[in-house]
Amino acid sequence: MQLSSKTIIPLLWRVIVFLMLFIVVSGVVGPRVISGGILFRDGFAVYGGIGKALIFGLIAFVLLARHHRLNVGLRPWRPALLGWLVAALAALGLAWVGLGQLLAGEQTPLNLGLAHGGLLLGLALAAIGCIGPHNLRAIGRQYRRELAGSVALAAGFYAFLLAVYALWQPLAATVLVGVTGLLSLSGLHATIIPPNILMFDKFGISIAEYCSGIESIALFTGLYVVVGVLDWRRLRKGRYATIFPLALLVLFLLNIVRVYGLIMAGYYINPQLAFSLFHTYAGMVFFIGYSAIFWAVAYDHLVRPSWDVV
Repeated sequence: MQLSSKTIIPLLWRVIVFLMLFIVVSGVVGPRVISGGILFRDGFAVYGGIGKALIFGLIAFVLLARHHRLNVGLRPWRPALLGWLVAALAALGLAWVGLGQLLAGEQTPLNLGLAHGGLLLGLALAAIGCIGPHNLRAIGRQYRRELAGSVALAAGFYAFLLAVYALWQPLAATVLVGVTGLLSLSGLHATIIPPNILMFDKFGISIAEYCSGIESIALFTGLYVVVGVLDWRRLRKGRYATIFPLALLVLFLLNIVRVYGLIMAGYYINPQLAFSLFHTYAGMVFFIGYSAIFWAVAYDHLVRPSWDVV
């Protein structure tokens, strides 16, 4: 069966549902881990970089598969798949119990296994429940090379991300200055405590890695390179080289606006919602939205039509 729009659209909706579930789990578990002080003690910090690499690998897979369209027989979603989602909920419940024991100081192999294993198993079962085991097997059979390539690219991106993390401090300093300027225009006074803390009369925040924009910059750079390699023959190379720094600049400026918006939401609405739940995944939502708009607008200007390729 051809991978037609009648099949693609329901599949995309199921992927979106899974991403929403992922966001909910991250938004509930993340703040509990951070506030409990076990982010670095019990190995949860590794999920940040790995999660970004998985997002990069998923987008890379879509780009690779776009160049090798194959016939894939996909089945519609069925109520029987609810069993997988129930199993996912049970696994996440076990993770919650293990996490509670870790927060209570019971750092045992059993509790570590429940917390980490339950989280990973729960998300895997949720993916199966949303997309379907048959569809996952069909995609795996038809797109083996693309899957292998996307895994390799994700691993390479993870190494690249670790390397560029060293740049977060100067970027965070620039974000601090930009956000302070926007706050002053809004009539909200903030005191800067070096090197990167903003204090208000209600709370204080630290402009650190997640606010610096370094992860979004790394993701955008990696995907920009992948698109350039895949479409090299069709590429308008002058435009490709010129647009890249401008796109990064816009991305960084919008990140300053994003951090400013989080502060305003925290100050006038709810600090816990803005800085615990929403800030856990706001950076990735922001990046995905920016990238989608950028490529929708810029792609046709960066490549020549296929009939114009020599």
